[in-house]
Amino acid sequence: MSDDSRPLDCLRCPAFCCKIAGYVEVSEYDIRRLAKFLGLTKSEFEAQHIVERTRRGKKHIKAEYETCQFLDSKRRCTVYAARPTDCRGYHCWDAEDQSVYRAAAFIQAPIRAQQKEDRENRK
Repeated sequence: MSDDSRPLDCLRCPAFCCKIAGYVEVSEYDIRRLAKFLGLTKSEFEAQHIVERTRRGKKHIKAEYETCQFLDSKRRCTVYAARPTDCRGYHCWDAEDQSVYRAAAFIQAPIRAQQKEDRENRK
């Protein structure tokens, strides 16, 4: 975690990680877990939910600039209990690219705090 990055309240974020953070790769274990959770066979899950296959055979359920298919209208993960390893381990404040973190931090900061920070940065 960088010095200026601290954990945020994920429930106060408009789900940037599920909308813009990049690909979500799924392992064979993730696929089996998700298929079982959704009451599908592995083949049915892959046919319905794999959105990309790389040349190296990696499988994605979320494309780079797309919203995750499992995000509902209330910004909640509909497969949270069975979510893939990529999602379980993702924290925007630990990501190399800090864009998602900065956007979420901006959304969560009270406007007065942002105004104060702007004034301090101008000095």
